[in-house]
Amino acid sequence: MPRPRSSRLDPERRQTLLAVAAEEFAEHGFDGASYNRILERAGFSKGVAYYYFESKDDLYAAVMGEMLDALARRFGAWEAPARAEAFWRTLRERYFAAVAFVMEDARSARLLRGLSQARSHPKLQDTWGRFEGPLVAWFQRVLEDGREVGAVRGDVPETLLLASLMGIGQATDGWLLEQWAGRGAAALEEGAEQVFSLFEDLLSPRPARKPAARKR
Repeated sequence: MPRPRSSRLDPERRQTLLAVAAEEFAEHGFDGASYNRILERAGFSKGVAYYYFESKDDLYAAVMGEMLDALARRFGAWEAPARAEAFWRTLRERYFAAVAFVMEDARSARLLRGLSQARSHPKLQDTWGRFEGPLVAWFQRVLEDGREVGAVRGDVPETLLLASLMGIGQATDGWLLEQWAGRGAAALEEGAEQVFSLFEDLLSPRPARKPAARKR
């Protein structure tokens, strides 16, 4: 985690350091990024840098935190809908706002692609946890609000729905970013439509089952 005093670094110098670091992490990933190369390009001595950021891990966490804050602002705050139709319309708007963010910012897209691998990286568990915790809480609220208006199925436990949603989300995020990296923005947009359809199929209420006919 970045040292608390990192917030006291001159804002312009801090932004320079984080911008250079973001380019390095986006280009080379966490493992391939060079801490020394970042400091050299940003014009920081090791002594000054270590005063504010203890390690490359800390600098990575700060970069990802800024990028995820920007994504959250683009995603927008969730407001409880009054009807099922409004629920799906709002959820779709939020989802495709995040897709647009990726399409418009190639550096952030590459950073997100790297973050999708962070959950299994031994050095990045804290960074992944800071990302995953708020995301789980956000989706839990979405599911609760969806059930309130009849837009989300109630025939399975909410905890199972949440676990399934997060699992599919992690898998499809990685798949979408691979589509973007290999085939460009059009493939990302097409894939996003397919992924959102998967979410609808998973969450939408099922028709009531007719009781089995009794044998005469």
